[in-house]
Amino acid sequence: MRVIVAVALLLTPATAAAHDGAATGPPPAATALALVLAVLVYAHGVRRLQARGRTVGAGRQVAAAVAALTLAGALLPPLDRVAAALLSAHMGQHVLLTLVAAPLLALAQPLNVALAALPRAWRPRRLPGARLPVAAAALAHAGALWAWHLPPLYDLALASPLLHALEHATLMATAVWLWWAASRQRPAGALALFATALHAGALGALLTLAPRPWFAAHQAGGAGLSALEDQQLAGILMWVPAGTLLTGFALALLAAWFRQAERRTPSLMGPRTLVLVVLPLLTLLAPGCNRAAPTATLMTGGDPGRGRAAIPKYGCQTCHTIPGVIGADASVGPPLTKLAMRAFVAGQSNTPDNLIAWIRHPQQRRPASPMPEMGVTEQDGRDIAAYLYTLR
Repeated sequence: MRVIVAVALLLTPATAAAHDGAATGPPPAATALALVLAVLVYAHGVRRLQARGRTVGAGRQVAAAVAALTLAGALLPPLDRVAAALLSAHMGQHVLLTLVAAPLLALAQPLNVALAALPRAWRPRRLPGARLPVAAAALAHAGALWAWHLPPLYDLALASPLLHALEHATLMATAVWLWWAASRQRPAGALALFATALHAGALGALLTLAPRPWFAAHQAGGAGLSALEDQQLAGILMWVPAGTLLTGFALALLAAWFRQAERRTPSLMGPRTLVLVVLPLLTLLAPGCNRAAPTATLMTGGDPGRGRAAIPKYGCQTCHTIPGVIGADASVGPPLTKLAMRAFVAGQSNTPDNLIAWIRHPQQRRPASPMPEMGVTEQDGRDIAAYLYTLR
């Protein structure tokens, strides 16, 4: 597996040598040779790291292996040969290189492994761009993407093997830099990928909606497609799949950042938050909270909700002010506001039995009381008492 993984190391030289569909371009054998050399250097780096007691994780090796296969598919025939004639195939190469191979290589970090194969004196102390903000990588990649996909530079690149090599080298190098920086500078990295999705989608839209072909190198079309149809397909490849991949990766970075933030800070519903925030808040809100309802039910055997609904049935609102009951704002009798907090009701201790008895038979409890007998049933008496005990 290490032999396959090693393909990732020399991806920039391989890319530079690989893509040229014109007759003056390097033969496929040159690209294959560059990939084989990359394999050997990478494998040697892995062995040297292991000899020093350091290992390359399985995840990194798998990512490098898949990236290597992607590079081979993008840079070798048949796709590379078709890309000489079709803009859409050429665009497919760029999508594979910048949106599939590049993020995988950023994850695998093959350059770090390859450097272990070099003599110590040849190794740089720090990789170029390691301390630059991700915005710099995003701007560099945006410049390369737009420059190489607009005429006349695109036509010049197809006509010159050197410019063609430089095209793929800059696209690939800036893409790997962008993905590498984005993965380490969250959430700024996610924003950079979102911005890349926007401007790459805009370029794809321009290619798709253009009324005529842009590039002289693809005026003939091919594979049954006219030059304009070929360009529209190329634009759609950059617009839709590329935009989807970039947006998906950006969302994944944001999700990882949120998970990391949750590990660093207390959970919103964690025990510490409940003690430090929720409980004091509940204490502050307790006077306005109807937490007395369960207690009132236990005290009376009634239902506060049914009790509030039963009060108008017996006309209690015509004499009393009762909070929570529509129209209960009379002043004939004493207001029942905060009844649960009172020590006495109708001259007797404010107990559930006394309150229920008073509601059902006021004349029996106090014959001189102006409160009439209303024929309140036992259950309604309990329900009304339960509601009154919620008034605090």
